[in-house]
Amino acid sequence: MNEAIVAIDIGGTCTDCVVIAGDGRVALGKAFTTPPEFYAGIGNALASAAAALGETAAALLARTRLFLHGTTVAENALVEGELAPAGLIATRGFEDTLFAMRGGYGRWSGLSEDEKRNPIDTDKPRPIVERSRVRGLAERTDARGCVLEAVDRADVERAVAALRASGASALGICLLWSFVNPANERAALEGVREHWPEVFVTASHEIAPLLGEYERMSTVALNVSLGPVVSRYLASLDRWLREAGCPATLLVMQAHGGLAPAPLAATRPVSLLESGPVAGLIGCKRLGERLGEQNIISADMGGTTFKVGTIQEGRLDYQRESMVLRYHYALPKLDVVSLGLAGGSIVAVDANGTPRLGPKSAGAYPGPICYHHGGHEPTLTDVDALLGYLNGEFFLEGRAELAIDDARAAFAAQVAAPLGMDTESAAAAVYRLANSRIHDLLHKTTVQRGLDPRRFALFSTGGTAGMHLPAVGRALGVRAIVIPHSASVHGAFGLATSDVVHDELVTQPMRAPADPAAVGALFAGLAERLVAQLQQEGFADADIRLARAIDMRYRRQVHILTVPLEAEPQPALAPLDAASLAAIGERFGELYRQRYGPESAFGDSGIELVTFRVRATGLVKKPAIASAPLGGADAGGAIVARRRAFIEDAGWLDDVPGYAFRALEPGNVVPGPAIVWTPITTAVVLASQTATLDGDRNFVIRAREARAPGP
Repeated sequence: MNEAIVAIDIGGTCTDCVVIAGDGRVALGKAFTTPPEFYAGIGNALASAAAALGETAAALLARTRLFLHGTTVAENALVEGELAPAGLIATRGFEDTLFAMRGGYGRWSGLSEDEKRNPIDTDKPRPIVERSRVRGLAERTDARGCVLEAVDRADVERAVAALRASGASALGICLLWSFVNPANERAALEGVREHWPEVFVTASHEIAPLLGEYERMSTVALNVSLGPVVSRYLASLDRWLREAGCPATLLVMQAHGGLAPAPLAATRPVSLLESGPVAGLIGCKRLGERLGEQNIISADMGGTTFKVGTIQEGRLDYQRESMVLRYHYALPKLDVVSLGLAGGSIVAVDANGTPRLGPKSAGAYPGPICYHHGGHEPTLTDVDALLGYLNGEFFLEGRAELAIDDARAAFAAQVAAPLGMDTESAAAAVYRLANSRIHDLLHKTTVQRGLDPRRFALFSTGGTAGMHLPAVGRALGVRAIVIPHSASVHGAFGLATSDVVHDELVTQPMRAPADPAAVGALFAGLAERLVAQLQQEGFADADIRLARAIDMRYRRQVHILTVPLEAEPQPALAPLDAASLAAIGERFGELYRQRYGPESAFGDSGIELVTFRVRATGLVKKPAIASAPLGGADAGGAIVARRRAFIEDAGWLDDVPGYAFRALEPGNVVPGPAIVWTPITTAVVLASQTATLDGDRNFVIRAREARAPGP
């Protein structure tokens, strides 16, 4: 079988491509992102990867079975305000839910600690939906699911007509207690489809059947505001693929860590928010499984942001409260923390003579000065170039020139001179400033959460990371730094190694000890629907895996934790009994104390089971990745240059060896100090480190006297 899997991840600066060929070969491609028409960047990245396989992009597309895609189109639309004018239908008397938020919490949630210091200067974020585009229905369902007042279809017709006249182009429906009994919401949905068949519409019971009136409504508002934008984009991409002769199924990455068919993703665009960083985290988990690493700090540093997530004992962690740009939404999202610092971050000196780094980014256009795309403000990438790390002969395989002299002149005038420093000293100081901020974030996500970095491997991904994270990892004390072969395109690698995932849930609060038969029936109903969905998408029973979880809380407390029932997804769900439910309750207590402190649990109040979840995974058939046998340690034959460069633990050195990555063989050991140039990224090995190339061409960097792995 000569079919291929193609993964394309579009970032703010570059478009990344990973191809897994039918024979297990892995090819990488990278090109500049080309907004607003992204297809040129996709085509260039495809052509680069196809060339590595000895073929054209057209030939590669013609034999592609799956086209896997990660996109920032949803968050771009939100950030840039390019949302569809949406309308909302709510229960009469509750039209202001979206605007009241959760009172004062709405004023400061999502703000930095500095921004919270002056509460008077805070305000709620701008509403996603205008108040004039909200209409109420005279209906009511109570907390037990009893319909006290049914929906009047004439009332729905009037609401639709008013919202259509107001300029709305998408509609959301969020009625009280619809997650307990959606009868009224279904009636309203039928009325909308009857009177406005072509409109993009979302009902809360379909996308977020959860406790939390504001969170449900905010989720619906985000979804319908993004719906037309994302739907058009995915339809356009699918059309482009067909015109290019590609027969592949289009699958799109979701923020919960799985792929979804494009038609389904188009109906749930809110699930695409911040899905790009998630793909990289999935890629680190898959690579960790190959390398035998279960405790991983995943750090991605590209052109616009630095992103970090952790994997503990092979398990991914989810955010309890998903938020984007201070807007809440009630969908699961892998826990990835971001910092506005990366290669494109602009370096400047303020009026007080203090250096500033980010969060403003130059992106790909105008980009860093050294990219020669018209940029005129120095960036962190320009600093890395001045430190001797970049080499124009290898940058994007020599397809792009580097204007390092222009970067040096601008940095000297705009940064070094105002600081009263020479250019080399100022560049080294900015480099250390960037690394200190990265270290602070990694410290917060590990040590301040009770995790010992010495037990973790730091996976360095993204085009900029390899020049910074070896130094940061040394300071943090991790036991190894892994720079994957796919480092600069690792989000695309995560796509290529992901599976199709669907979630269903039902909210039905009950007190512990719960009836095992009742709990089992809830899970069985959810699993039956999910298995049927995956079967319709072409998955055989042998390729379907199921996992359950329960959202639990102590009675009279508001903090809810999701407790998994299975460590790993299983081919079938095991029966539940009183003992297994009791064990789940004990596990909830352990997780609660870990999260909120040893004295925080309030067991005497009793435990409440709130929401029941099932996740179904369709295992995507992928070619086995071929590993190469290991050879000798001597890497001297790969040295192609010696140059002056800054090494964190040695200062400025005049004779740092530079290695060509493609000339290295698996098993080679590169002693520091050294610089390694690949076509898509650069790695800097400190004087106190060595880097070993493994059979998958991943670099594993350790201290010369490497500490023994932790327990």
